[in-house]
Amino acid sequence: MVGGYDTGMDLLIEAARMLELAGQACESDEDAVQFAELADRVHRYLALSRPTTTLGMPRLPSAGTRLNDRDVVHRTGDRGTSHIRVLPD
Repeated sequence: MVGGYDTGMDLLIEAARMLELAGQACESDEDAVQFAELADRVHRYLALSRPTTTLGMPRLPSAGTRLNDRDVVHRTGDRGTSHIRVLPD
């Protein structure tokens, strides 16, 4: 993004592309493999990161658990009333 505002993620995306191109232009197969592996590492990092997350902070994958009524802490002591409603599937 020339002349505009680059985010860290934008810079990493561009750097990974440039690493891939550099690897393709290498005369040495060993150098090409090293560039390709580094580009792959950057792509894997980007795949695990959210665009709104600070760089270096990985995305926390969802545990896949669902909230149910026994997980809700009711302030009134009455298990039937709460500002949280858990609907059955």
